[in-house]
Amino acid sequence: MQNNQSIIPHRQIAEFILPGHPDKLCDRIADRLVDEACARDPRSLVGVEVALHQQVVLVTGCVTTVPAMTIPEVDAIVRQTFRDAGYDESWLSADTLRIDHDLRLEELDDDLRGLRSISDDQAICVGYAGGNKEHRYLPLAHRLAYLGGQHMLAIREQYGLGPDGKIIVVCEGETVAQVSISLHHHPDTDRKQIYRMAWEVAQHIGLTDPEKLTVNGGGDFDVGGPWGDNGLSGKKLVVDAYGPHVSIGGGAWSGKDPHKIDRVGGLMARHLAISAVRMGLGQEAKVTFGWFPGDAEPSYKLLEVDGEARDWRLLGNVDCSIDGVWERLRLGEVSFAEYADGSWFQRSAPWDLQDRSALIESLQEKA
Repeated sequence: MQNNQSIIPHRQIAEFILPGHPDKLCDRIADRLVDEACARDPRSLVGVEVALHQQVVLVTGCVTTVPAMTIPEVDAIVRQTFRDAGYDESWLSADTLRIDHDLRLEELDDDLRGLRSISDDQAICVGYAGGNKEHRYLPLAHRLAYLGGQHMLAIREQYGLGPDGKIIVVCEGETVAQVSISLHHHPDTDRKQIYRMAWEVAQHIGLTDPEKLTVNGGGDFDVGGPWGDNGLSGKKLVVDAYGPHVSIGGGAWSGKDPHKIDRVGGLMARHLAISAVRMGLGQEAKVTFGWFPGDAEPSYKLLEVDGEARDWRLLGNVDCSIDGVWERLRLGEVSFAEYADGSWFQRSAPWDLQDRSALIESLQEKA
């Protein structure tokens, strides 16, 4: 029995946070460690977590590559990430950070390199695509929250505002119905200046009624960034994926190398969901993988189109093995830290590019 009900409701809500938010600082640090390790050896094994509060940063986990990474290299990545997010002496100097570690920095040997083709863990991975191409096949509120956040980031310095910030967008159908914006500021910043910036952002994403805009609803946001909140990598999974209206499966991506199944599976699932929509199989697609320990490719695969389970073979002869995905999505060419602000599916990336030969083959099979 066919179910043409969309999984995306008419009324939607979604959020986005700026790179200076403590959680996103942690994600960016973790993925810069991944990038550095994989630049040395593409089959490096990386599993790291980052936590921070005030002026203390804790980096834990394992980085196994050749040559082995050093503590001074880790510390340099941490400090540079703060600087790139906009932290300077007026907000928080990266030079004053205390960086603690519980890290295994090891050499990658040939035996371990050879094991990267199989899963060392379990994972459930979900990929989604639906809606309009102009919205990058994402839920509208999720897309607009990102665009609002990017505009906040682009203009914050001209308004003298800080690196931290948040936005929530509520949509009724295709209309922006409500927006909440939190803007990091100095204690002596003119509150009218804060509101002017927020209103510019809200208008940028389509809000027309200023009465529907909330600005710093919790009061002054002069204590922001790591001074105002603790941070942890992997906390913003819904921001990283599709917003709150699409199931996300399981684990975080940041801090994991591109042979780990959370990351490989999540990106491939998105790639195939987009393929299903572009092929014309339906308006909305969801791909689910289930990986068991020891799998070279997922033990469980499910394609759903417009709410109905469909034959997996409609996607064509797709290699879903770890090595196959790594090659198909060109993961060896990716700087993961560039997407760790939550833009995994919001801008051009290898996993969003359609493999033309596979598309043509699948369309021929359907015909």
